[in-house]
Amino acid sequence: MPLSLSKQDAKRIAIRAQGLAGARPDKPIVIDDVQRSIRAMNLLQIDSVNVCVRSHYMPLFSRLGSYDQNLLDELVYTKKSVFETWAHAACFAPVEDHRLFRPRMAAQQPRHHVAEIMTERPGYLEDVLDQVRERGLLTASELDDAGKRSGPWWGYTTGKIAAEWHFAVGALSIGDRRNFARYYDLTERVVPAEHLNSDTPSTEEAHREMMLKAVTAHGIGIAEDFGNYYHVKTGDAKKRLAELFEFAAIQQVEVEGWADTAFAPLTIESTEATNARALLTPFDPLVWNRDRIDRIFDFFYRIEIYVPEKKRQYGYYVYPFVLGDDLVARVDLKADRHKGVLKVQSAFVEVEEDHDYVAANLLNELRLMADWLGLDRVVLGRKGNLISALRSALKKIA
Repeated sequence: MPLSLSKQDAKRIAIRAQGLAGARPDKPIVIDDVQRSIRAMNLLQIDSVNVCVRSHYMPLFSRLGSYDQNLLDELVYTKKSVFETWAHAACFAPVEDHRLFRPRMAAQQPRHHVAEIMTERPGYLEDVLDQVRERGLLTASELDDAGKRSGPWWGYTTGKIAAEWHFAVGALSIGDRRNFARYYDLTERVVPAEHLNSDTPSTEEAHREMMLKAVTAHGIGIAEDFGNYYHVKTGDAKKRLAELFEFAAIQQVEVEGWADTAFAPLTIESTEATNARALLTPFDPLVWNRDRIDRIFDFFYRIEIYVPEKKRQYGYYVYPFVLGDDLVARVDLKADRHKGVLKVQSAFVEVEEDHDYVAANLLNELRLMADWLGLDRVVLGRKGNLISALRSALKKIA
């Protein structure tokens, strides 16, 4: 019979699997700590928005506390033990997993703008590869005959389309980033030979390993959750999960209130209460799947960057706050580096949560984050049902 779990159990398993359950390390963070954290998550989503800090640096802070952001850059671009790829979105992944993405790269088909380039500019795609081969690290804008943007700010030049195509099929990889701009290089100069030349699995084998990794990283979930983690279609995810269950690599579980079959690792570390306390970027692995966190935490969350300001409910770039076994609040944050302050533009607490308790813990987390970002203090705005309690908590420590 499947193991029966309560909804509270599911929350604790999800938090613990993501490395958020306990106190952060009480020691200086070194590069090995960063590497272990990434391998526990398996994926670290990359995003360009820099309201406080670029999103991929934040999950490591949420789990490790204050650390030097250069450690992540060193891990990716100097040590090359992490690489950039397309998973559910643009992500960092451990370099030993490069082989799992190669079937996906090989299956890419030229469509739309790439097909147009092949028709209208025969030989251009090959020329882009030759330029990178001969000149080394290049941004798309540094390519000869790159062309002009084809639309508004997100419109790609012909050179960018070509470079991204080569990235998608694995001929080019990201050898560096400067001011977030991608620097392309030949994949054999980015991915170490022992990983680049390892055996490539079949699509089914790759998906099976991805699902096992997703189950480990999530701790608990349904097929849609695990498929979403690596952008595997739900039908394929279900097949691979069924195989893993048949092979006794994972277990089926029943979760209170869930209609769908759930899966978990064979060994569930604990269902004891957690000691979590962390602000989470909108692209943290715990919360990036909005349907999943609604199901597990009853926390309805949508990012409102593209919502007109007057129609936003919570704010522009809102960080969920995990405390204990729940997502208890959400705060819209902005780093004003010129003034040296971390602005809390809005703060909202969930229904039935203790405002003063949440505020005291949230303020401690905000101060830790401000210090990590090199900011002098936390400044509170006026919007939200938690602002008053935050203001009281701030007065107590002033």
